[in-house]
Amino acid sequence: MWVKLWFPEGSKWVILLVFLSILNAVSATVAEKDMQLTANEKEALSQFKEKVDRFLNLDFMKTDFYLVRWLRAKNLNVPQAETMLLQHLRWRHVNNIDTILKEDWSDMETDYPYTMDTINLELMPIGTVDIYEWDIRRAVLQGKTHRLLRYLYRLLEEITGNIFEAQAKGQNVTRFVILGNADGFNVVQHACPLCLPSWVQFVRTFEAQYPGFLDEIIVVEATSTVNVVIDLIRPIISPATRNALKVFGQNREKWMTYLDTKISRDQRRPQYGGTKSN
Repeated sequence: MWVKLWFPEGSKWVILLVFLSILNAVSATVAEKDMQLTANEKEALSQFKEKVDRFLNLDFMKTDFYLVRWLRAKNLNVPQAETMLLQHLRWRHVNNIDTILKEDWSDMETDYPYTMDTINLELMPIGTVDIYEWDIRRAVLQGKTHRLLRYLYRLLEEITGNIFEAQAKGQNVTRFVILGNADGFNVVQHACPLCLPSWVQFVRTFEAQYPGFLDEIIVVEATSTVNVVIDLIRPIISPATRNALKVFGQNREKWMTYLDTKISRDQRRPQYGGTKSN
């Protein structure tokens, strides 16, 4: 049965505007939402810039897009955001992060491969890691824990750099995606007692040094051992990171359905149900 509704003539336009506003909010991309600043954010950002501008040595650091992430990480508390950013700048200096992409990583690339040549449906860069190939225990036993962690920082610098490059080309991109295949993830190579501190250290660094850049971490073919690591890091990750973590077991149909809504098959390799060649 159809019900005909009557509205006073003037109210039709109000209802239409409200409807369009709701529709726009629902359909806005992640990037559009990231770039929209509220009045409170604009005010906090103005104060924040005055406090930190003289410390910023790279052009991308001076953009609203970059600075507002630190404010949002601290709920617009300007003094706390200032402390967080200054600590980040010290971390970059101590660890020579500004030149990390220029270093020779040939000793790591074969044993700990990743790719960064694909994008999702919203043009976000994807870092793809076949986790089962990464023997964390071997790195620890070889005394290369620090080297492995630094290699992971290189991954983060590379993928965030891809965001800034996309923006320079006029693309509306603000976040990245991590896609991982955890088939074969096990206690011996990946979640051994010697391995777990490396996971914790990396997560702590990621949360402190790269706020607001992550859209999703999608893990497929996860074994039960993956939960050992997740349970360990859950207390130290932010609510935003917890919400970004999407872990799928070995039900291929289930994770394929999800990936198809996020990433075109020509941007996924066969181990992720795609057609892109290795």
